[in-house]
Amino acid sequence: MKTFFRYFLFLALCSCCYTASAGTDDNVSYLVGNDYGVGPGDQKWRETGPSADITVKFRYSTSTNNLVFYKPTQLGPTGVSLYWSQLNSASGGGYLYCNRSNTASGEPMAIENQMVDSGKRYGGHKLFETSVPGLYYTLKISNIWSSYTTTNISSSGMYIGDSPTQYFRWIPESEATLYWSCNNANSSNKYWAVGGVWQSLTVEFYTDTNFDPTKTNKVTLSKPGGYLYSFKGYGLGGGINGHSYFLKIDFDLDNMTLSNPTCFTAALTGPSVSGSTVKMGDYSPAQIKNGATAVPFDITLQNCIRVRNIET
Repeated sequence: MKTFFRYFLFLALCSCCYTASAGTDDNVSYLVGNDYGVGPGDQKWRETGPSADITVKFRYSTSTNNLVFYKPTQLGPTGVSLYWSQLNSASGGGYLYCNRSNTASGEPMAIENQMVDSGKRYGGHKLFETSVPGLYYTLKISNIWSSYTTTNISSSGMYIGDSPTQYFRWIPESEATLYWSCNNANSSNKYWAVGGVWQSLTVEFYTDTNFDPTKTNKVTLSKPGGYLYSFKGYGLGGGINGHSYFLKIDFDLDNMTLSNPTCFTAALTGPSVSGSTVKMGDYSPAQIKNGATAVPFDITLQNCIRVRNIET
């Protein structure tokens, strides 16, 4: 009986110690980088983890490539937004990794940006510059996740750039999930490849009176470097920090063009209409001065894009 009790006490103490040193919230460090740390086949870690920063560029895909804006009278939203749904950084070689060694700190991940602040705000959010004067944007990120892992970013999302550096936490699905995944990365030389960083993004455009829609322009989101924003883990723990790199995100809007509100079809009708010509008749200056006979005709506009009113 004493032997059984000692054995039971030993198991209880081991279980207690394991739980205390490996909680799901306080000692799992998450980091990002290139896909070098993704092992072959079903091997999900390498001794070095990621080896460098990585830049992933996404292109906005749409059947139409015209962004049509009105001439504004004040600063405000245009009603035009671009939406990217469920972008996966793994498509460009960017991966999320985890480490569960005894030096892991569990610090949150940072989002930093290189977007150009316009100095203007709307609705409590900073507006950032585009390549077109008077045209600004906000960038909202939402629904960030990876394999068996979510985050504490709310469903309403986070506006990137409202603060120079913003933070969020990765949340593992369960202790059972960690057991067969991150627990394998139990030293500072091992990193479990969780998966790509999935994210949804919304770019909303704003204009002020500096915007001149009379010209056709290509539009880009201004940035001094080669990307708009990045993910990075800081203060992840002894021996781990040296394996933490940048996952940089950029957008390709090369196929997007600004244009004016317009109608692609104008049809003339009336008794004096011939094709695209209205026969007004011949009049002397005196007849015009005394009031010439009106020539009725109608113009029917079709296939109009964002036309609110027509001035003559």
